[in-house]
Amino acid sequence: MEQHAPGARPGFRRIDRATRWAGITLCWAHATAMALTAAEALRDTGTAWWALSWGLTAALFTAWALLRALQKKLSRKGACGKDGEAGPCSPEEPTSYDRAA
Repeated sequence: MEQHAPGARPGFRRIDRATRWAGITLCWAHATAMALTAAEALRDTGTAWWALSWGLTAALFTAWALLRALQKKLSRKGACGKDGEAGPCSPEEPTSYDRAA
């Protein structure tokens, strides 16, 4: 993978690490929210103390989605040519294929 290559940009590695930790935290927050909601349903206490965990899950999901979009943008930017040269993903340069006639 590009992010683990020795020449990977430090900014990309930082975003990659932040995205992974946001995803891990999101999974744990979601699991906690589901467990708290199930406990509330079983105990039927009438309080909404579990709503905070769902709010945290929504906030973490938003943060993770933004980080993931930035990660993909940086990944595509790195896959394209460097210093403005047309790469394989440049819309100006159509992909050329070798065809044997």
